[in-house]
Amino acid sequence: MKNLLLTLILFLFCVSAFAQDEGEAVAKERFERPKSFFFGGGISMLFGDNIGDYSNGLNFEAGYFKRLNKVMSIGGSLSYVMFKYDPSVTEDYSGGGGNNIFFNDDYDLARIVYLEGGDLSLLSASFNIKLNFIPVSDNTKFSVYGFAKPFITYSSRSAVSGTGELWYYDSNDEDWYYDSEEYWDENTSGLEDLGKSSEISGGIFIGPGIEFMPSNKVSFYVQAAIGYTLPLTYVSTAAYPPTFEGYLDEQFPLTKNGFPSLNIQAGISFHF
Repeated sequence: MKNLLLTLILFLFCVSAFAQDEGEAVAKERFERPKSFFFGGGISMLFGDNIGDYSNGLNFEAGYFKRLNKVMSIGGSLSYVMFKYDPSVTEDYSGGGGNNIFFNDDYDLARIVYLEGGDLSLLSASFNIKLNFIPVSDNTKFSVYGFAKPFITYSSRSAVSGTGELWYYDSNDEDWYYDSEEYWDENTSGLEDLGKSSEISGGIFIGPGIEFMPSNKVSFYVQAAIGYTLPLTYVSTAAYPPTFEGYLDEQFPLTKNGFPSLNIQAGISFHF
């Protein structure tokens, strides 16, 4: 989070310096089509350690920009991002994903966990600042840009349920055997927090992009946004130790933490 804030400060400093370098004449320039609506979508990915048992998600965004000069535009947007709980991440025994095996102290009993639910969605409203590193005029063919999008988000998580299979180790056979299983969900005493929930959070996206034919009535863009969402609640089995104590924690398999992600997006803009 610290590095992301430092990057934002640097970005805003560049915006200010760039706008000043353009001078008063550019600031007063009028464009044939200074306003635009845009629509885009793409894939979303999580990155970092212990940040959730989710597969790649999808993102959609629609918004508005007003060009202030050749370099800088401001506006706002609404976006929707969704991530599906992915059992293959929980059952990743290579150490690179989640964890669904929990042992007793003697390592002769084990709980193997299978989860359902926990899908995550984020509906966000953002204020957008866009800086064109290649200044835009009425005949520009393409422009490389950077952007910052501080946002407020409404996060929603579906209910979580699970089955914990009990296995025991037979030292005579030197093998593991199935014993029994237990099912638990939001209706289980002490586990009410597993039910469907929602919360308000916030964060920021920053990143680069390239826009083709930005001075035409219709243009196209591709961009990458690195984002950080302030702590929210999601499924992360690796946030718990692989012990019976970890399995029996009343918050398992949920955690409340920061949520870093990467959005790759392509879209279309209509200028007027």
